[in-house]
Amino acid sequence: MKPPAAVVQSVFDFEIRELNALDARIVQSEDDTDAMLWEHARRVVALLEAGHSQRALAAQLINTRTGEPYSQSHIRNVVKVVSEYLTTQPRPRFRDAYNAIANSRPHVSHNSGDYEWYSPPEIVEAARDVLGVIDLDPASSDVANTLVQASAIYTADTNGLEQPWRGRVYMNPPYRQPDIEQFCEKFAAHATAGEIQGIVLVNNATETDWFRMLAGVAVAFCFPWKRWSCWQPDRETSTPLQGQVIVYSGPDRDAFARRFDAIGLVLVRLNV
Repeated sequence: MKPPAAVVQSVFDFEIRELNALDARIVQSEDDTDAMLWEHARRVVALLEAGHSQRALAAQLINTRTGEPYSQSHIRNVVKVVSEYLTTQPRPRFRDAYNAIANSRPHVSHNSGDYEWYSPPEIVEAARDVLGVIDLDPASSDVANTLVQASAIYTADTNGLEQPWRGRVYMNPPYRQPDIEQFCEKFAAHATAGEIQGIVLVNNATETDWFRMLAGVAVAFCFPWKRWSCWQPDRETSTPLQGQVIVYSGPDRDAFARRFDAIGLVLVRLNV
């Protein structure tokens, strides 16, 4: 025997009121948590401004989920979130702002804020051995080409994104968006068209769209055993915070594998 319609409606109405009340409590809890996260971040910045180091602060702050100290990269992310979003209106939720900062890091040159880092000599020499000569460096400068020794280069003034590419290419693109994606897309397009072969040095951000574009035309990769030091004119040589990968698109993956085997782990694609 079915219950009367009025009883069914009454139960339904009760459940809806309970669900709405639960949703309201969830929203309030999220708002309270977000306010506490912003206050926590503000105090972290205050401690840094008072003279405490990022290293010391990271060692003392404990991630309650893992029971382990936070990393220095976490502290840097928090500082950047406060710097960029604390006073914005409307202010985003802290976790959204934090994730936007943290997930953008692989797109920044060595996570330093700089985007123009010149290639390690060992990588360039190995690339030249594989390619024979370097016909073009499409993202270069006069100073960088003292090492690369490409027959032709495009600089920030001549903008390689707007120029034709031909021959044997060595590329170490600027590591900022949207430049890195545009350079990798152009490299992939020319390689697909059979207009170039080449070697590309980039951060090993394998989750990014631009890396997938490179991988689509690659026949081999080298993941270096160490983080190679990069250089800039008039500045000290710097070791990047992120690992690198050398991508090869060309007709002789065996030559690439032999030459780069001493530099790192070489992986080759089969049936390409």
